[in-house]
Amino acid sequence: MEKRVSKLEADIHEMKMDIAVIKSNYVTKSDLYQEIGKVHQDIGRIHQELSKQTKWIVAGMLSTAGMTLALARWLF
Repeated sequence: MEKRVSKLEADIHEMKMDIAVIKSNYVTKSDLYQEIGKVHQDIGRIHQELSKQTKWIVAGMLSTAGMTLALARWLF
C-alpha cells in the first residue's frame, strides 16, 4: 500500500511540473490584444504602400502613353 502511495505522489509531482510548464506557455488576453494591434498596424502600412505603388504605376503608365502619343505625332 505504501508503495502505491509513493508512486501516486511521484505521479502527482510529475503532473504538477507538467501543468506548471503548460501555464508558463499560456498567452494572456492583453498579450493577444497587443499582437492584434501590431497586426492591424502592419496591415495599415501595407495598404499605404500599395496605394503609393498604385499611384506610381498609374503615373508611369500615363506618362508612357503621353510620350508615345507625342512621339507618334512627331513622327507622322
